[in-house]
Amino acid sequence: MNEIKIRSDARISVGANIKRIRQSKGIRAYNLIREMQLQGLNINKQRYYKLEHDLANVFASELVALSKLLAVDISEFFRPETPE
Repeated sequence: MNEIKIRSDARISVGANIKRIRQSKGIRAYNLIREMQLQGLNINKQRYYKLEHDLANVFASELVALSKLLAVDISEFFRPETPE
């Protein structure tokens, strides 16, 4: 089965939402990466950096794992950016 890739667009930055949620919970990226690896996901520091900075498409399986590890509904990753 092929993985589904999700791409940010001009209104929704999935990577920025991942970073915002992670930081709001006080979780270090290193710890999150380690937990994702323990769940069997093929992710490393470079890949995770690219996800948070929208330099790579995120896989649906990565979003599911992140939502569980960060204890948020998956829809939180799709919140539109609010103008400052």
